[in-house]
Amino acid sequence: MITQDLEQYELLDSGLGRKLEVIAGVKVVRPSPQAIWKPLLKESEWNQASSNCLRTKDGGGKWEHKKEPPATLALPFSVEDKKLQFRLKFTSFGHCGVFFEQVPVWIWLYQEVKKLKEKLGRAPKVINLFGYTGCASLVMASAGAEVFHVDSSKGVLDWGKESQALSRIDAKAVRWVQEDAQEFLKHSFKKQFTYDGILADPPSWGHGVKKEVWEFEKHITILTEAMLGVVNKENSFLFLTSHTHGVQAEALRNLVFDRRWKEILPGELGVKHQNDARILPAGIYVTCKSY
Repeated sequence: MITQDLEQYELLDSGLGRKLEVIAGVKVVRPSPQAIWKPLLKESEWNQASSNCLRTKDGGGKWEHKKEPPATLALPFSVEDKKLQFRLKFTSFGHCGVFFEQVPVWIWLYQEVKKLKEKLGRAPKVINLFGYTGCASLVMASAGAEVFHVDSSKGVLDWGKESQALSRIDAKAVRWVQEDAQEFLKHSFKKQFTYDGILADPPSWGHGVKKEVWEFEKHITILTEAMLGVVNKENSFLFLTSHTHGVQAEALRNLVFDRRWKEILPGELGVKHQNDARILPAGIYVTCKSY
């Protein structure tokens, strides 16, 4: 799944642990650990960036702006006849609220939600775990899903609501749940709640609402078993990603293997450079469908 030709976004170059992008008209340099090669463009072209995010020793980051960044930015996104707007903000970790490698994921989710809605004759009930600012949740809602968006950070939930308002999506279409992903699944299983689709985009490490520690290698098996415990055995999908160093796509396939699935497809996520054929790798995924 490769992102390319996205409105208001360009990956101009990458290399030596950095990437040069244009995001909603703003040229920026951000960290990119995967970029172990040399850049193609001259340093003088990189120096034209108005904002540069530098990693700090504690693992965080800080922005250096040559001029004040625009106070309000938004990324337009269209799929079929739906036109959405995602709020953008530059954060200390070098994020902006959108992970651009996820664009093909959004399109896949949109299409599958539409298929399920037709099959089921009702709005599919889906979960977005580790949902961040909610781009995928809003895409699924625009396709007709009832979405439970789960994240432990109130700040990103509020951020997602801003994008929901910009996109003019009914407030009732997405339930913004501040909760640890594993606790949400435990509660659902206990209450015998089931879902027609699950998207999980877990980080390598993180913390829950009550400071629960998340480490991908330690907890992904437990999380996967919990997801299989609440996703419907028929007419359902599961989309799982990983951005953890050393984990390969076939490992994800083995994690989710279950005889209910009629299709299990692993693959890679990436972003194509604007003016050359290079792909910036950005993680792996596996898709599962029981229909």
